[in-house]
Amino acid sequence: MRAWWSGTRLVWERGLVENVRSKTFKIVMVLLLLASAAAVILPQLLAGGVTTYTLATVGRAPASLVAALDAAQVKGDFTVEYLARGGVEEVRAAVQAGDATVGLADEILYVAAGDAGTFPVVVAQAVVRLEVADRLTRAGLTPRQVADLQSVQPPKQVTVAPVADEKRAAVGFAVGISLYMALLFGGSAIATAVAQEKASRISEVLLVVLRPSQILAGTVLAVGTVTLAEILVLATPVLVAIGVRDDLGLPAVAAGDIALGLAWFVIGFGLYAFLYAACGALVNKVTEVSSAVMPIVMIMLAAYMVSITVTTHDPTSPWSLVIAVFPLTSPIGMPFLWASGEASPLLLLFSMMLAILSAAGVISLASTVYRRGLLITGRRVGVREVIARHRD
Repeated sequence: MRAWWSGTRLVWERGLVENVRSKTFKIVMVLLLLASAAAVILPQLLAGGVTTYTLATVGRAPASLVAALDAAQVKGDFTVEYLARGGVEEVRAAVQAGDATVGLADEILYVAAGDAGTFPVVVAQAVVRLEVADRLTRAGLTPRQVADLQSVQPPKQVTVAPVADEKRAAVGFAVGISLYMALLFGGSAIATAVAQEKASRISEVLLVVLRPSQILAGTVLAVGTVTLAEILVLATPVLVAIGVRDDLGLPAVAAGDIALGLAWFVIGFGLYAFLYAACGALVNKVTEVSSAVMPIVMIMLAAYMVSITVTTHDPTSPWSLVIAVFPLTSPIGMPFLWASGEASPLLLLFSMMLAILSAAGVISLASTVYRRGLLITGRRVGVREVIARHRD
């Protein structure tokens, strides 16, 4: 076993050095780092600060109105500035010129034609509230009775969405897409590498001193290491930002979802990588790789499409559960379902264990196909032919 690992390590080191030294790897790493940093920084730059509204009135705004708006701005996350004008026309002109968001004069509320947000409604409610309180007081009610009447609150507003936490679901969406792209490109890189070595007869030279299983494992580990490094470069800035900053608007559980995505990558890569390698060993030319891996790509694409079209809109759908549990699709489907809040920890563990057990069987089958396919040159080999030879 020690000798086997020594040979495998040599193949792994060779593949790793070739990938790391390539210009493509360096460009991809820089682009991923920039994309991750932009995902953290740009929303903060584009979000802007606290919204400020301006209220124009004839003379100084009444103290009672100022107090009411001060109380409202604490709850509404906005600030109010006040603009005193000499008359009604001046108030109207201030709004028209854009100097004020809203103008209040002679029981008329002047509103800017642009986007004034909900501030006009807030001002109108404050004016009505103060007028009602004044009339109730003149009708003989005590200040305590007036306060009791005005303490009546509207029904509690509960936002209903397809998922429990939309921000967490957005993180799960990003994790799912990243996993899909990483598994797709990583698998394609493995199939292409295997096909190139077979077409150039390098594999025949390696087979003189190494076993097919050593070449297979070393190639998969090399590409897997590079792909994992790329994912870490993409995820690390986001994880650090979630840990040190509270103003990103992301739930704390998002860090755990990203870490879980890394675990799913390891499982998914172990599941798909050997299948891609087996497909690469079946072809005779590098140009045949895309058609050879098409069945695997279609399975991954189906998992991705169902996840973004069904799971994100209806995570309780039976299809969402099937995609999240079926071993060949769970590495992509489960992160979507888990982030929606509809998957229990027990379901997550069951899906992971099923995928791991399936990966063990897939690795065994793919290794057989790889070993037999690598030795047949000069033509494209069919899976049935390889399996039939193995049985013989």
